[in-house]
Amino acid sequence: MDFGVEHLVGTFFGVLFVVLNAGLLGTVGHVVAAVLAVAAAALVVAAYLRSRAARGSAGMFEMTRAYRVIVTVEVVALVVGIVLCGRLAPQLTVSWIVLVVGLHFLAFARWWPEGTGAAARGGRDGARAFVVIGGVMTVLAVAGGVVGILGGPPSQPVAAFVSGFVTGVLMLAGLAVPAARRLAA
Repeated sequence: MDFGVEHLVGTFFGVLFVVLNAGLLGTVGHVVAAVLAVAAAALVVAAYLRSRAARGSAGMFEMTRAYRVIVTVEVVALVVGIVLCGRLAPQLTVSWIVLVVGLHFLAFARWWPEGTGAAARGGRDGARAFVVIGGVMTVLAVAGGVVGILGGPPSQPVAAFVSGFVTGVLMLAGLAVPAARRLAA
């Protein structure tokens, strides 16, 4: 696997999802989860640096028109949704964020990789990776949303754990395992 800037971005957000949504684990569990998340991130950064040295470039993806449109829609949906959730149903905020990010990956799989972008480097496997992470995130967002709707405001920690923490763990695992393989090769 060739590690590019997009893997660093995914790692950063994976760490954020874990650290910000691990509250149900208690203090010690939260600290352990944060340390493991940072360790996973260190593996990805090391694999990125090795890939960068091998190819002689930063591995920056091309920001096509499709990429810019998808990210713009994502940012607007995030801002509007976060404001509305904050006023109407705060327990749904993390689920909303995970849903929007998951849908943006599905959009990338469909419109962005055509000859350019991060998925193009991986060919069909790159687009497939977007479908997998986008689909998993969407399912986790819906699961957390159902918890939040059925449980009301008191269910916020559980909804955030289901949507945010689990998403972060899966993102980091999906990046750290290939990073470890890359470093071992």
